[in-house]
Amino acid sequence: MGQKSASEDGRIDKSESKPGDKSGKRDKLEEKLLKEIDTLKAELEKAQKTANENAQYRAFVENRVNKKAKDSVFINLFTYPEYQMWLYEELFPEDKTITPAELVLFKVDHILINHPYNDLGLLVRGKLIVLAEAQTKWSENIIYRLAEYYFQSMEEFIYKTKMNVHSTAKIDMLDVEAFVIYPGTEKIENDVISLRDVFFNGYPSKPDFKARIIHGDYSGGIISEYMNFCRVYDEQREIHKNDMDPKKGIAKTVEICIEKGFLRKYLEENRAEVERIMFDMYNPEYVKEMEQLSRIYETEISFGRDAGMPDAKIKEVLIRRHGVTPTYAQNLLDDKPSTSTVMAL
Repeated sequence: MGQKSASEDGRIDKSESKPGDKSGKRDKLEEKLLKEIDTLKAELEKAQKTANENAQYRAFVENRVNKKAKDSVFINLFTYPEYQMWLYEELFPEDKTITPAELVLFKVDHILINHPYNDLGLLVRGKLIVLAEAQTKWSENIIYRLAEYYFQSMEEFIYKTKMNVHSTAKIDMLDVEAFVIYPGTEKIENDVISLRDVFFNGYPSKPDFKARIIHGDYSGGIISEYMNFCRVYDEQREIHKNDMDPKKGIAKTVEICIEKGFLRKYLEENRAEVERIMFDMYNPEYVKEMEQLSRIYETEISFGRDAGMPDAKIKEVLIRRHGVTPTYAQNLLDDKPSTSTVMAL
């Protein structure tokens, strides 16, 4: 009997592939993609191993308390009654009768995370004022954070006031006004953000929660001073990003802000405490890990598109290889332009 051909025993003889065979080209591109992903994953593992083995870094991490979220400068600033009053008068200038005794700090602890949410609540005459800092990069997920904060606050309020949600008597819901403070440079088109618009395409029957966005060239008052403080810190963090000791950038931030009059009184009176808070919040390990994951996702998308794969197929790959949800996979695709360029973070 003659020897079986490759096609007869079920194997494909790649030597028989015709020139210009799209499937062969796709196989090569997919192989290249897999190698790139493996390389990025190896880099991530190496970075994590280096961090764990580095004695100086390990000592730095051990000096931080990261088992639960710590107060940020944003929250610490508004624990002081004088700044609470300044903030309230700025947000509600029409209220001329408010007194410091009527402002009650209402803070929810995010005990399941190891980095801080900059969310703050003030309880005023039965109304909860919720504020969140969006930090450097704008994300529409901020409206979810605010809604979450409100309902977690309601849980605490119900518990403290001994209301029974299982009774037939209607509970007393706190009135709420929400604000987002965004000190970043990205242009924001609207001054209001809506949970319904962001996540449910504005469908009328879906739940909603709205917040006013304070951003851009907003000027005057404690909010403006805080936004300028954030911008100075972002600049100094970029300048000192390669320093092993983050204290240099932190100290320089405080020094510049005092000189320029941004939160001068607060910083002069609480300098050591502010620098300690900023140091405790500094988490290069977490940031680097998130950047590596972003590069992996971006590489998957870029190489997939270069290979001629439809977005639907790339979406399946993201779900299968990385365990992301279908909605998040689609959001990753929508967030990246259809080009072959992998953006450096």
